[in-house]
Amino acid sequence: MQPSERAPFAQLVTDVLAYYRQDASRFVLDLWWGACQSFELSQIRQAMQRHATDAEHGRFAPRVADVVRILAGTAADRAALAWGKTLEAMGSVGAYTDVVFDDPAIHATVLDLGGWPKVCRTDLKELSYLQHRFCESHRAYTGRGSFDYPRCLGGDRSPDSEYAKVGLPPPRIAFIGNAERARLVYEGGSAVGKTAVRFHTLQALAAAPRAATHMSSAAPRAATHMTSAAPQPMQRAAAPTGRAPAQPRPGALRAAPVVRRPSYHQGAANQPLNTTAERTYHP
Repeated sequence: MQPSERAPFAQLVTDVLAYYRQDASRFVLDLWWGACQSFELSQIRQAMQRHATDAEHGRFAPRVADVVRILAGTAADRAALAWGKTLEAMGSVGAYTDVVFDDPAIHATVLDLGGWPKVCRTDLKELSYLQHRFCESHRAYTGRGSFDYPRCLGGDRSPDSEYAKVGLPPPRIAFIGNAERARLVYEGGSAVGKTAVRFHTLQALAAAPRAATHMSSAAPRAATHMTSAAPQPMQRAAAPTGRAPAQPRPGALRAAPVVRRPSYHQGAANQPLNTTAERTYHP
């Protein structure tokens, strides 16, 4: 929608909420405008009409999520439609032509799958697995909202400099889907790819840790100097070396006293012996 259509859009939302006996505050109108600005006013009117006639959801007042679900579908619906658009372009355009889709999530997803030429040359046996990976990645990018993507999916062709050498113009880019939205995708994309890559020399990488180490080592030295200048706390008096014997606790086990065993000695040799050897007992 254009900024000039904000007043009729606000009146539409106010009338719809009044039908459900709800008020439209300034915050509510700003929220509706920010969420539905990418759609046309006629599409918003149709979505409101479809919501009011929906037997399941039409009993409650419409919310922004209801209108977006009607106009754009859920994340799974958008991923399925994006796969159908990509599959059709794979067969009609081919791997030798640069393409620009009207959905930036398709660009990021195709780049994650290996690029446009590799996707176009996928074997038919692996096409179902490719569809699964495509839909999962597309849902992830759609749910994220803001992400980086390449402005164009390059085909398997010679660079533009080779065409310039022989005086030929470079091949034309194929715009898939809505031409106006595809142009906006091309203008908002990155020319160097989805992920920024930077190169550094080994000397620069080695100098950075040394500088960080020098700064970190200066702080402990300063802390040590401040600690040595501070007054030292008084030390505790040493405990006496001699200690009183420990008293046994009540109920503790005590060592048994030592008992001398009795000893046996043989009697005098000049005394007559009995039938058995006579021995005396001395305790």
